[in-house]
This record gives sequence, structure tokens and C-alpha cells, in this order.
Amino acid sequence: MHTEPAVVYFAKAPVPGQVKTRLCPPLTPEEAAALYGAFLHRVVVPIPGARTLVYGWPSERLEHLAAYLPEGFPGVGGELRGQQGQDLWQRMEHCIAELCAEGHRPVVIRNTDSPELEVELVLRAVRECGEGKLVLGPDSGGGYYLLGLAKPCAGLLTGLEEGSSTVLAATVRRAEKFGLEVVMLPERGDVDTFEDLIEMWRGR
Repeated sequence: MHTEPAVVYFAKAPVPGQVKTRLCPPLTPEEAAALYGAFLHRVVVPIPGARTLVYGWPSERLEHLAAYLPEGFPGVGGELRGQQGQDLWQRMEHCIAELCAEGHRPVVIRNTDSPELEVELVLRAVRECGEGKLVLGPDSGGGYYLLGLAKPCAGLLTGLEEGSSTVLAATVRRAEKFGLEVVMLPERGDVDTFEDLIEMWRGR
């Protein structure tokens, strides 16, 4: 039984035509997949004081995904698992339930679309994610780059519209119905479109 926090990177296998499709055009599917592979190599780092995992999708392409992760991951300090569920929200709820059942408190899930996101924000989410709290890291498109819970909350995410510009607001409303206190982190960008990519480079 584990007792430490768990930090999870939700990732996709960088298969052309299946990742970062909103970057095409002007990028080709192969270029978009290569870019996302570079994001993975940059983003996935062990988080001090936490068990670090990558939950990959689709589960049958984990070997392909592993080739883009930093050297030594999975391995010492990291673990790669397959996501389980029909959609993103089911897979996130399953991940939280699975890791909490193993004793982890809290479970923090972050995206792999925000290569400039500071590790300190992830650590802050771990610190602030106590009992009865939902930690959210809002992105600039109305979604979020991070979600943290101290225990499972079945139904919190079920049925949300993936990629919707209103998903953050919908999640906050759900949290209020479940009696959760929402802790909001600073807004950060993610890269979904070519305009997002240009904006990221301009901000460096």
C-alpha cells in the first residue's frame, strides 16, 4: 500500500493523424506527431515527493508511447500504465479511483499539452489538494491543464464534453453540487492550435 501523493501525466501515443490534429494544416500529421513527441520528452519529469506515472492512450500503443518518454522512464521513479474507459472523463475517474485504492493521496493529473508549465504549480496542487477539495489549473481555452482530488468522486467528470470551451465552468458547477471546495491555480496556456503554438513561442 502506497501513502505518498501520485502525479499522473495523461498522454497519447504520438501517431500521425491521431494527435494534435488541430495543428494540421499548416503542419503535416507527421510534423504534429513529432512535435507532440517532443512535448512528452520535455514535460514528463519525476515529481519530488510523489509517485510519478504516465497513463497512456490507447493502451495497445504503450510501447510506441514509451519511445518518446525521457530516458529511464518508465523505470526507477516512474511507471507507465494504460488508460481505461470509453472517453477521457471515464479514464480520468478510473485513474483516480485506481490510485486512491492503492493508498495514494492526493492524485493529481496534468496534461501533456503544456510544455511550459512549471513543476512548482504541480507541487502546489499536491500541497493544496486536501480532503474535500478539487484543485483545477485553468487553461486559456476554457478547459484545464491539471486536476487534483484527495479521493474519488464518481460522477464528477462523467459526461463532460471533451475539448469544450465550457468544460472548466461545468466542472466547477459539478464540484459545488458534490460539496467540493474548488482551489483554482493560475491560468496557463496549452497547445491545441497553430495559433497556440505561435503564442507559446512568443511568450518564451
